[in-house]
Amino acid sequence: MKNTFIAIITLLILTSCGNDKSGNLIVNGTVDGLKIGKLYLQQLQDTTLVNVDSVIVDGEAPFQMSATIDEPQLMYIYLDKKDGTIYDDRLTFFAEDTIITINTTLDKFETSAVVTGSKNQKLYNEFNEVNRQLSERYTDLFKRSMNLSQADVRDQDSIDALSTDINKHLKRKVGYALNFAMLNKDYEIAPFILLKEGYEANPVYLDSAYNMMPKKIQSSRYGKQLSEFIKERKEEL
Repeated sequence: MKNTFIAIITLLILTSCGNDKSGNLIVNGTVDGLKIGKLYLQQLQDTTLVNVDSVIVDGEAPFQMSATIDEPQLMYIYLDKKDGTIYDDRLTFFAEDTIITINTTLDKFETSAVVTGSKNQKLYNEFNEVNRQLSERYTDLFKRSMNLSQADVRDQDSIDALSTDINKHLKRKVGYALNFAMLNKDYEIAPFILLKEGYEANPVYLDSAYNMMPKKIQSSRYGKQLSEFIKERKEEL
C-alpha cells in the first residue's frame, strides 16, 4: 500500500511539472470559430522559425502558451487545424516579457487579431494603420505605371508623370518610417521599423536615427541588425 501511494504521488508530481507553463512571456486568448486544432508559438532563431510552445484547442476555450525571451521581439502563432486542410496563416505580434492577450477569428486568423499587453505592439499597430494607406497608394501608382508601359500606344508623358509621383510617394513612405522611429526611439519597435520599412532611406539618415536611440535599443536584436545594415549601406556608396 505504501509503495502504491508513493507511486501515485510521483505520477501526480510528474504530471504537474509537464503541464507547468513557465516563462517570462505568457500568451493567452481565443480563436473564435476554431473547434479543434493546434496552435504553435514560434520564435525566429537565426533564420529559422522554431516552435517554443504549443497547445491543443478543443472547442472554443481560451488558449495559453509561454516562452522565455531575453528581449522584445517579433514572434508568431501558427495554426494547424487538424482537419486535413492546408492552413498557412501565421499570426505575427511583438512579444515582451509580460502577459499578452490575442483574440482572433478562424476566418481571418491574422488580419482580425487584436493584441493587447505589449507597448511595442501598440506602437506597431499605430504605424501599420498609416503605413497601410501609404502602401496602398504606392501600389496603385505602380500598377497604373505598369499598365501604361504595357499599352499598345505608349503615353510617355503620363508614364514620366507617374514615375515622378511614385518616387515622391516612396520618399513619403520612407520619411514616415524615419519620423516614426525617431519619435519612438526608446522602444525596440524603432530599429525594427527602419529595417522593415525604412531600408531605402539614405544611410546618413538611418545613421542619424540610430544614434538618437538609447544604448539599450542600439544593443537590442534589431538595433544590432540596423547597425550592421547601415554599415553595409555605407560601404556600398
